[in-house]
Amino acid sequence: MEIEYSEKVKDHFRNPRNVGTIKDADAIGRVGNPVCGDLMEIQLKVKNNIIKDIKFKTFGCASAIATSSMITEMAMGKTLDEALKISRQDVADELEGLPPIKMHCSNLAADALHAAIGDYIEKQKQGIMKLGENEYEVAVIGGGAAGLAAASMSSYVGLKTVVFEGGSWGGLLTKFCPEKLIENYPGLSDKITPLELTESMLADAKEQEADMKNEYVNDIGIDGEFKTITADSGTFKAKKLVLASGSSPAKTGIPGEDKFAQNDGGVFYLTADPSKLTDKRVLIYGRGYNAVSAARCLSGIAANITLVTDQDSFVVPKREMDKIKCIESIKLLTSTSLIEIQGATKVEKAMLVNLKEDEKLEMYIDVVVLATEMTPNIKLIEKLGIEIDESGFVKTDKYQRTNIDGVYAIGNITSEIDLLVVAEAQGAIVAHDAYKKLRVK
Repeated sequence: MEIEYSEKVKDHFRNPRNVGTIKDADAIGRVGNPVCGDLMEIQLKVKNNIIKDIKFKTFGCASAIATSSMITEMAMGKTLDEALKISRQDVADELEGLPPIKMHCSNLAADALHAAIGDYIEKQKQGIMKLGENEYEVAVIGGGAAGLAAASMSSYVGLKTVVFEGGSWGGLLTKFCPEKLIENYPGLSDKITPLELTESMLADAKEQEADMKNEYVNDIGIDGEFKTITADSGTFKAKKLVLASGSSPAKTGIPGEDKFAQNDGGVFYLTADPSKLTDKRVLIYGRGYNAVSAARCLSGIAANITLVTDQDSFVVPKREMDKIKCIESIKLLTSTSLIEIQGATKVEKAMLVNLKEDEKLEMYIDVVVLATEMTPNIKLIEKLGIEIDESGFVKTDKYQRTNIDGVYAIGNITSEIDLLVVAEAQGAIVAHDAYKKLRVK
């Protein structure tokens, strides 16, 4: 028995529209009829909830091809809500009718379209819309404790994450006596070194499949919903940007500082490699934990250590000072200011003044460690218009959000509280908030 088709059906069969595949399709709908064996697949490209491109593939009869062709024309350019309203009967009507025996083909076409839209909506709910090779949901700048925690936790909750670190992983964590046991880390005090903790955090981030980029970030910007990161290997995009660039030692301006801070002249700010100070006469100048920690770290390595502060006492817990006072090789000088560092090509002498007696002191030394203030690394981010407080720290709310939508700040660029537990907690807070913003609709 010969089946009568309309001219429109014949046209769409002979000249099907939108046949093929979409590279990196946002959604795919596949349906089939077990009775007749027809199979249909519809692929979508969606932008701002509008169908920007639609393609179909089918294994079926003339009606299957015609209905697939027609429904792609009907859906092109429509919003998802509008396309969802296209019914099986609408397809048949647009084709000027289908033989009753072939009406199931219009059912398949509409079902395939609805399946593709459902696939898109589900992916959007789950936050797994396909991103390009250099596109991420979360990008972290800085691979110190805060940055690694944010990267690890963001990856753990399923967000596609990349973290950039231009120097060594661990940041300042590995710059202050990296092989000395960490003392003020709840649950692991005196049980793990900075190097071991860094290796463990790196392993966690890799295990969660965070993309680790050991390269410098040279520029950042905003491009619509994405934040752009220009790094050594190219340009990357992310929906959420986490700034964890840390801090660096601040210059003191003491005469002789710049001269001897170069070419191993004898002025240091950090003690990443204590072996360089073996059997040296060391003067450590500072007020707080960094200075006291450096003194303890170098005891047993340096020949002798003079720990100097311009305050009446060091700003550290009593238990820390009790430990320092038990070390014979460490001499304490309080209310004393370092006013000049002298020498020919290397450090030879320090000039000091007792602030209470107004008495000048001369001390022969080999090394000066300036463990004074740290300054937030914010030069790269200032161009974004991020709000900075009067002390130079980035302003954030309780979720570590800055005044720029989608941009977070954590770690030493946000607070003077230089504690590992705080940095890691901030990383976890950001990951939780980014997940809610990206995945929970």
